[in-house]
Amino acid sequence: MTTFHAWLGATLVAAFAVLTIGGIVLRLAGRDEAPTVFWGLQHWTENLLLFQTVVGVVFLLLGRRVTDVDLAFLHYFYGSLFPLVAMVGGRIAAMRRDHHDYVGLTWGAFFAFGLTLRALQTGCAGVLTLVCLT
Repeated sequence: MTTFHAWLGATLVAAFAVLTIGGIVLRLAGRDEAPTVFWGLQHWTENLLLFQTVVGVVFLLLGRRVTDVDLAFLHYFYGSLFPLVAMVGGRIAAMRRDHHDYVGLTWGAFFAFGLTLRALQTGCAGVLTLVCLT
């Protein structure tokens, strides 16, 4: 896994974690609406996820594949399909709510966090250390 791709993946994992924790805190605090910062982070995280997926597809087309990992094909599923589905599902759930519209996005961020973390783990041969990110 290239350094840029790995660092971008780690950034996405952190952003999804912040969104998940932020949504939980908002819900526990009984807030009906999320602050603008929450929506801004969610927007940029979705954009980064899309960019990361495009970078991964470009690497795939250039012949750079994850080869030193058992079940390497899982990296492609965890890294592209499932987080995108989780975020789209969260967006749809958010649109169907009258209040607490951030709850659906929080669930989407939670699942995208786990799936993006698994993509990073499978791309780094199951070892999440700074060695993978250097």
